[in-house]
Amino acid sequence: MSSTDDKSEKFLREGNAPPFLKIFGFKSAHYNSEDDTFTCEFDAGVELTHSNGMVVQGGFVTGMLDSCMAQFLIYRTEGTQAPLSLDIDVKFFNICTPGPITAIGKIIKQGKSIAFTEASLFQNNKLIASSTSTNKLVPLRI
Repeated sequence: MSSTDDKSEKFLREGNAPPFLKIFGFKSAHYNSEDDTFTCEFDAGVELTHSNGMVVQGGFVTGMLDSCMAQFLIYRTEGTQAPLSLDIDVKFFNICTPGPITAIGKIIKQGKSIAFTEASLFQNNKLIASSTSTNKLVPLRI
């Protein structure tokens, strides 16, 4: 059984989740201390699709992956730094359909101003896409 951190969900519920996550059908997020990962749960609606409502558009899939990696960095820095994507590389393996989706992010390396992250997106226990990203960490004025 994995060990999740209630603080991660509380962090996003307390107004730290950006409003655009609603577009992706964001449901929840959890930090897992056992494997140092951050999981975001989405429920993609038909409004994110093409091909007669059958396929979630790749840009939205990319956005979900990017959001998972970014929210992990924001959580890790306790909201004191904003990650700006310098690059993002996405590989697509299967189509994504409307419905429940899970993105799992990992921080590969984090320095004072640069962080390297990766994420994988799953649906029905099938790998849909994976990504890597380089982020510049910018201090937020609180």
